[in-house]
Amino acid sequence: MAEVLLKDITKVYDGGVKAVDKVNIEVSDQEFVVLVGPSGCGKSTTLRMIAGLEDITDGDLFIGGKRMNDEAPKDRDIAMVFQNYALYPHMTVYDNMAFGLRIRKFPKAEIEARVKEAAQILDIEEL
Repeated sequence: MAEVLLKDITKVYDGGVKAVDKVNIEVSDQEFVVLVGPSGCGKSTTLRMIAGLEDITDGDLFIGGKRMNDEAPKDRDIAMVFQNYALYPHMTVYDNMAFGLRIRKFPKAEIEARVKEAAQILDIEEL
């Protein structure tokens, strides 16, 4: 994992709709953070910008000390879990958690270790 730093991150959609306005967040390595707020306040948009699924209009995003604004999602070494259960129903919980690592051709032992660690953090080892 790595530090994630947002500096004055802004997202303006076509038509001038400002979804996120100068957000500053620092997430330390190994830190667990939750974004909470009412519907439409910019939580999902902020996460989508971090993951590279949404363009950043202004500001800077750093992951592990490297500016990532223009990096493709696959090059950010970061993932997100969608609120609408974007899971593969034919796969187990383990396989869903391991999917991205398998696609990126991580060694089997590392996949097992990372999935186990994430399951412990989320208190879902039994799944």
